[in-house]
Amino acid sequence: MGRQLPVRCRPPHGWAVDSAMRLLDDQVGVVDFGPYKSLFVSVIGRGSICLPGLPCQAPMTAYPSRNIRENSKNSLPKKFLKLTDLVEMLQVGYQLTTQGKFAEAVLKFHNILLSVPLLIVESKEEMCEAQQLMGICREYILGLQMEVARKELPRRTAEDQIRICELAAYFTHCNLQPMHLILTLRTAVSLFYKLKNFKTAASFARRLIDLGPKPEITTQMRKILAACEKNPTDAHKVQYDQHNPFVLCASSYQPIYRGKAVEKCPLCTANYMPEQKGQICCVCKVSEVGKECIGLRIFPGQFR
Repeated sequence: MGRQLPVRCRPPHGWAVDSAMRLLDDQVGVVDFGPYKSLFVSVIGRGSICLPGLPCQAPMTAYPSRNIRENSKNSLPKKFLKLTDLVEMLQVGYQLTTQGKFAEAVLKFHNILLSVPLLIVESKEEMCEAQQLMGICREYILGLQMEVARKELPRRTAEDQIRICELAAYFTHCNLQPMHLILTLRTAVSLFYKLKNFKTAASFARRLIDLGPKPEITTQMRKILAACEKNPTDAHKVQYDQHNPFVLCASSYQPIYRGKAVEKCPLCTANYMPEQKGQICCVCKVSEVGKECIGLRIFPGQFR
């Protein structure tokens, strides 16, 4: 969006929206731009100002420049979105997660995830921080969506209960903040203990204790651990192997163990089974799984 730098260094004003869409497609595989509509509208609104005109005439629209001392051919628009803004939004997402408002938290993390490709950063450090931010959002969106799906599952049969336990186990492998990981581990301990899978329940209890939770939680987990160690067996076979590294398919919520074929979303890098290639990512909801792209470009130094 601009001849000087092949990055989105100009906001998508009217004529530039097509350019923005093409760059998002080329760089991170965006094929569904519906979720970007509100962001584009926000960008256009924040990147322009209205100046009052003469009486009985419409106001004039102007686009502030961030390098006003340079000639007009090299002018760049004022930044409309900063990395610090997204970091503040992330803290709100954490708070919503702690409060159990998972649907609202997913929306907040999703908004951050879609906003990162619209950033312009000034250093490699900021670029790495932006990429880490996307990774955090991916993990929370995947985990919270899976948790919502788990709570909606029926509980009528033993197979239903096993699947509920599997999803709870997978959730503990999402890269979450310690305070949120403690909550997921407590859920997993409870569900596997009720399923009489004492061996696996004990492994979750040990992981929880290692995180250093509150004393009352530690005491509770030690009691459960002692009870599990008296009968270290699993009553039911569960599709979960804690000793075999895996990534989680964001569509089927099934583990993809190390060495197995995997497809990725070019934007958020969520993992998928090979048969999901060509589908819209379930995490970012805009990019095509497995699409070949040049990668995220938000730092001008990437082109030097």
